[in-house]
Amino acid sequence: MMMNKAALYIHIPFCKVKCVYCDFYSITKKENQIPLFTECLLKEIENYKDYANKWEFNTIFLGGGTPSLLPTKYLEQILRKLDDTFDTSIVEEITLEANPGEAPLEHLKDIKSLGVNRISMGFQSFDDKILTLLGRLHKSEDCFKTFENARKAGFDNINTDMIFNIPGLSVKNWSKDLNKLLELDPEHISAYSLTVEPSTKLFNLVKNKEVLMPLEKTDIEQFLITNDILSKHSYNHYEISNYSKENKECKHNLHYWNLSPYLSFGPSAHSYDLDKRWWNKRSLDKYIQDLQNDKLPIDGRETLSKKDNFNELILNGLRLSNGLDLDNLKDYKKFLNKAQLNKMNKKWDCLSVNDKNIKLTNKGFLFVDEITKELFV
Repeated sequence: MMMNKAALYIHIPFCKVKCVYCDFYSITKKENQIPLFTECLLKEIENYKDYANKWEFNTIFLGGGTPSLLPTKYLEQILRKLDDTFDTSIVEEITLEANPGEAPLEHLKDIKSLGVNRISMGFQSFDDKILTLLGRLHKSEDCFKTFENARKAGFDNINTDMIFNIPGLSVKNWSKDLNKLLELDPEHISAYSLTVEPSTKLFNLVKNKEVLMPLEKTDIEQFLITNDILSKHSYNHYEISNYSKENKECKHNLHYWNLSPYLSFGPSAHSYDLDKRWWNKRSLDKYIQDLQNDKLPIDGRETLSKKDNFNELILNGLRLSNGLDLDNLKDYKKFLNKAQLNKMNKKWDCLSVNDKNIKLTNKGFLFVDEITKELFV
């Protein structure tokens, strides 16, 4: 019997500073809790050993927060625990997130020696003023230095995160940033439009009119120029915000977009087993307290209805350049039939519908929210 391929995710919440735009769960000035956090994390992983024979795990992702802040011995304990608890023999990709200026060469070498084979770096910008506005600790030169060190440490699969639609970032300067990045020749580039999330410092700055977000016209222009520049340099635009060289797509994130199962550990981590979703408490203290009391730190759970599953297939499938495989929709004919699809196809010239899939053109990605809303039930 063919088993589902699945993913393992570890959420490491520690950060040196909190970026103004970040709504992921992270905390500062708590690094003294790393040993206790690791001890509790190992305990949590142990509690999921019943899932060991359910799926084949082929990706591991250490995200955060800033996972590169963890000393090697704790990273080693975590990876060893995953290996002891689950069958990780077919794992192809182990990613660790690192911040420029916070991952020295020796630490990167140690991380590589643990089996981590992909590094994801949060560059965001090469303009020091913009980095300060975003609340980043690093300077532009740290990006180049840390990237060079990752190459020296032996990493041949590096992702770099960049952000556009930032106050004060012109289309011209964004193009310059991308061309600078291309000189480094990373295998993967994530280029995100800055969004104002309710629980962030940026939200309050915008609300109080201390920061003015760019016009939508600038956001669109920067999105289109990203696709134009990167595709000319052989990067495949395989997901709205993600570009990769041939065969260098992020296998782990594809699990999420293709609705494969995944197990996640750490405060605020979400898991999915094809039937239900559950998530952990968004607090390091509560997370630790529960595990010390032999309780799982689960904050909530939901069982997905057929309608939920359909909406998620639409939402995630249209994010990908390959689109949504119509075979995946054959059980949902009451929600979407051929007549509806033809009607959508006529209305949206950026939507391509054939016998095999539904997908958006690159320009169509600009309208993904409106199109998905129309297809939702």
